[in-house]
Amino acid sequence: MHPTTDLQPLWAKYARTGCPHTRETLICRYAPLARRAVDRLHIAPWGCVSREDLLSHAVVGLIDAIDRYDPQLGVPFEGYALPRIRGAVLDALRRLDWAPRSLRAGESRLKRAYEHLEGALGRAPTDDEVAAELNVSLSELDRLEAQVARGLVVSLDDLVSRPRAPGEAEPDVPDTADTDPYCNQERAEAMQHLVQAIQALPEREKLVVSLYYFRGLTLKELGQVLSVSEQRVSQLHARAMLRLSHKLIRHTDLLHSLAA
Repeated sequence: MHPTTDLQPLWAKYARTGCPHTRETLICRYAPLARRAVDRLHIAPWGCVSREDLLSHAVVGLIDAIDRYDPQLGVPFEGYALPRIRGAVLDALRRLDWAPRSLRAGESRLKRAYEHLEGALGRAPTDDEVAAELNVSLSELDRLEAQVARGLVVSLDDLVSRPRAPGEAEPDVPDTADTDPYCNQERAEAMQHLVQAIQALPEREKLVVSLYYFRGLTLKELGQVLSVSEQRVSQLHARAMLRLSHKLIRHTDLLHSLAA
């Protein structure tokens, strides 16, 4: 990956002239970002959605980021572009309603079970307790979680990002949170809630979340760390997101500040 500083002459030329050839060069140089975003989403091809489809939507997000980026603001392009690339892929999947209704129903069942059991027990439930709550065997629970993991389009980013109103444009530049003491306090409180929610996860799920989101490991690398398959890591990630989703929603306003 070529850092933005190495491409400053290209960025300056594109900002000055809007040259189509320069634009194409930037797209080619930053194409690995689109692949990285798709890999980080760990969405398995399903039905009419292929990896090529996912990459196509990612490239659309990349091109939009290139067209909107202003190098004069001093924000690294990679950090600016990745959320927009990821958002373009997720928006396309949501428009397609790509996952079967049975999968969404299974996701809802699991989420309700985790929420009910954690409220009743005051801790994260075991697999046996979740299976009993759903009135299924452990093998059936494992199959259900594998299916949900395959189609889950939820990540920690979704849980702490501020939802935009219809038609509201995504901000192009950071706001004044870094210089506003009130915003800084909100961010600190939001991070505290997030850390507490992650700390309450079972050990393996906590490790997956920490290494995936905060250390940047891939699912394959996590599988090597945990000595399990990549599919199993995906299941552990899905479990963690289902557990966190109902906890973090209680602090929606504060958590939104993390996206500022």
